[in-house]
Amino acid sequence: MRPFQHTERDRTTMEYEFSQDFTGPEARFSMGHEAFGYWLTQEIGARKDKLAGVFKALNKLTQGTAWDAEITGFEYDLLLSRDEAMVRAHALSAGDDLDLEEDMDFYDSESSARCGLEDFAELIDKWAGFIGYHG
Repeated sequence: MRPFQHTERDRTTMEYEFSQDFTGPEARFSMGHEAFGYWLTQEIGARKDKLAGVFKALNKLTQGTAWDAEITGFEYDLLLSRDEAMVRAHALSAGDDLDLEEDMDFYDSESSARCGLEDFAELIDKWAGFIGYHG
């Protein structure tokens, strides 16, 4: 796995690796950041049109022409601000209305993850290189 530093509050290291098999490209991330891997693998994959949309949103944020952006997927949404990127599963939103006992909490590190915007942009650049996108 390759180390990937980001600006999360607790300053943990996010590690990841990319692989390819007959089903397509796959991204796997360290514990606590798994949602990025699911999002990249399932929502983006090798679909260059989807990746182009992410780059367009990133450009608007870094150029200061937008404050935030949201890219809705089938199972996961990408939420971007000028400071941060967050991936959130739709299943988490559905669980917001449920009454759960304290010890029956959802394990949501597979459903939600966040990192700094600069680190996310670096990640997207590396994914683009991995799948051969030269937008």
